[in-house]
Parts: sequence; C-alpha cells; structure tokens
Amino acid sequence: MRSRLQWIDGRGEHAVVARTRAYGAEVLVKFLVLVGLLYMPVLLFHWGEWIPFAVAALYLFWELGRVSSALGELAGLWNDQRQERQEPARSDALN
Repeated sequence: MRSRLQWIDGRGEHAVVARTRAYGAEVLVKFLVLVGLLYMPVLLFHWGEWIPFAVAALYLFWELGRVSSALGELAGLWNDQRQERQEPARSDALN
C-alpha cells in the first residue's frame, strides 16, 4: 500500500512532510459514505441505530494505523539520513 505522505528533503536539518491530497476531507467523506451504506440494513431490519457508526469507527482506527506506520517509516528515513550525515563529521573530528 502506498503511503499518502511524501518526504521532501530540505536544507541542513530541515525536512518537510507533505500530503499528496486533502487527507482529512477524504477520510471524512469515506467515513460518511460507509455509515450511509451500513445504515441501509438498519432501516430495513430495524437494528440498533448505533451499529453503523460503531462499524465505521473501525475504519477510522484502520486509517489511524496507516498514518502511524507512515510516520514511523518517515521517522526511520529521517534517522537514517541524520546518521549518514553525522558519521563523516565524526570521522573528520577524530582525524
């Protein structure tokens, strides 16, 4: 699965994490569509009205997990990049 976050390398110690689309709006629209689709059986079978919202909340937790893993991946890239920059500086300082 492709990450929705993009690493933009900056100067020196600065880097920017940019999103490729309006992420929050996209998740909200998907949540509302999912609730709407799940609400149809509630109307048809007279189930509890809270069920669509509870099931659609699972989607929000799934998206939260995706964002968390994407940010973890970006943090790993950041740490690798900083470590590569610091290693030559250390070896120059020791010489």
